Amino acid sequence: MNAEKPPKIPVWPSIRRLLMLAGRSRAWLYLAAAMVVLETGVTIGWNFSLARLVDFVSAGNYTSFTATMWITLALLLATAPLSFLRARSVGRFSERALATLRELVAEKATRLPMRYLEERHTGDLLAMVNADLGKLKGLAATSLIDVLRQSLLGLSAFAALFFLSWQLALASTLFIPVVLVLMSSLNQPIAKRTQEMQGAIGETVGVAQDGLAGLMVTRAFNLTKVMDERFRRSNQSALSKGLQVARLRAITNGGASVFGVLPFLLTFGFGGWLVINGHMTFGSLLAFINLLNFVANPLGSLPPALANLGEAAGAAQRTYEMLDQPAEREGGQGFSPVAGSGPVVRFEGVNFSYGEEQILSEVEFNVHEGETVALVGPSGGGKSTVLKLLLGFYPVEPQSVFLFGRDLNDWSLPAARSQMAYMAQDTYLFPVSIAENIALGRPGAGQEEIEQAARQANIHDFIISLPEGYRTLAGERGARLSGGQRQRIALARAILKNAPVLLLDEPTSALDTEAEAQVQEDLERFMAGRTTMVVAHRLSTIRDADRVFVLEGGRIVEQGSHAELMALEGRYFNLYQRQFDDGEKAA
Repeated sequence: MNAEKPPKIPVWPSIRRLLMLAGRSRAWLYLAAAMVVLETGVTIGWNFSLARLVDFVSAGNYTSFTATMWITLALLLATAPLSFLRARSVGRFSERALATLRELVAEKATRLPMRYLEERHTGDLLAMVNADLGKLKGLAATSLIDVLRQSLLGLSAFAALFFLSWQLALASTLFIPVVLVLMSSLNQPIAKRTQEMQGAIGETVGVAQDGLAGLMVTRAFNLTKVMDERFRRSNQSALSKGLQVARLRAITNGGASVFGVLPFLLTFGFGGWLVINGHMTFGSLLAFINLLNFVANPLGSLPPALANLGEAAGAAQRTYEMLDQPAEREGGQGFSPVAGSGPVVRFEGVNFSYGEEQILSEVEFNVHEGETVALVGPSGGGKSTVLKLLLGFYPVEPQSVFLFGRDLNDWSLPAARSQMAYMAQDTYLFPVSIAENIALGRPGAGQEEIEQAARQANIHDFIISLPEGYRTLAGERGARLSGGQRQRIALARAILKNAPVLLLDEPTSALDTEAEAQVQEDLERFMAGRTTMVVAHRLSTIRDADRVFVLEGGRIVEQGSHAELMALEGRYFNLYQRQFDDGEKAA
């Protein structure tokens, strides 16, 4: 069975889309194209003028020689401002178009569904932003205009050759169509291999990112050689694909150099014979040879330029695929929570699967205003998924998840999320100041409000003890702070948001006993009177919860208060005995 041929990379559709995405900036590209047209006309003009100039010299016609010399000089000088305007216009187009693309990619990345982001490594997305957009800049900056300039000049010069001598033109350009077909046939393989190379580079960046992010784990478990080997294999794969691209480009360039010499050999021989026999003038032959350069040179330079277009098209396809991904659900509206209007959160027969894996099956429960409920159960039972569905990270079926009595699908996602404050086990702090990290809870909050939230989270005194206070940089992912300090800053962020619903996903499980007790105490003050859903394994939170839901295999198998479930001596009782009894004794 024959192997399926790889799909062709649509070069020109990719260029058209780039022009569409560039918006008004494409006017600069059109101006550059206009300069190319004028440059082409001037170039052809001064070559004809040069032919007349040489013929007047041969004839000894001083008057005509002087006039023609000034015309030739003027045409030559005219190329300088046209070339400047072309380069200036291309530069403006490329920088503006790339800035627009960066904004589109960044904006789309923040709106992509969580499932799409979870299925892809962040290193691959970073490679797309860096390497692929760099390729697109090359396309916008030089490749596109280079192809247009060389093509237009080549075609114009080709027509001029026939005007000077159709016999010599036929003989000199005999091999050109064959060469162009051979050279252009290599464009698609280069584009395809480039797309594969960019994917391999993204994988390599991802491996490197993993190694740096998990550096402490790597060293603690003596995994340095393992990670080095992973990077080496990934890097070798990228190298292999890069070498394939380089080999194809070498074949293209080498073949173009060989075939580019043939037209000149024919011109010198046959053209000299035509001049000797009076079929054309010596000036026309010199102009013919000069113009032939503009026809023959694309044999060497146009294929690489087309290859660059192919490479850029491969990079563009990856960028466009990301831009074409459906974003998170838009639309819906905001609603004002009404006290006493029923359950704050309601799940009715919720089913959720991730690919072929069923995560939740017929999950039903209510959470009332001011109530604290705990979700417990074995790992992989779907506890965190419940919170993610409520936050709208994954789409849900209509009339299955309700927030303040309204179908979650009727809410706009920003409005729904504004009603909830979320704290996770792995608190993410941005590499900005501590004040800015806290203010993310309510952008635009004043310094007094930020400090008040920090006081309630019991982190204010620590912050002001730092040399730069609230202006201290948190470091990447909060690396400069301890786990307890990061969690308190996250708590201050949630306090500042002051949302009616609090979602806690094991916020203290990564802390030591002392830090956990302190953060738990701060959390309990904040939870008072607030509707709270907590995924927890710790005794204090579970025992103090109004109700406990036991999830196992994606189903709620038991529910009730801590005392009720312990008296039942079922799944929760066994889970408590296995996981919590030792902790209670230790406490």
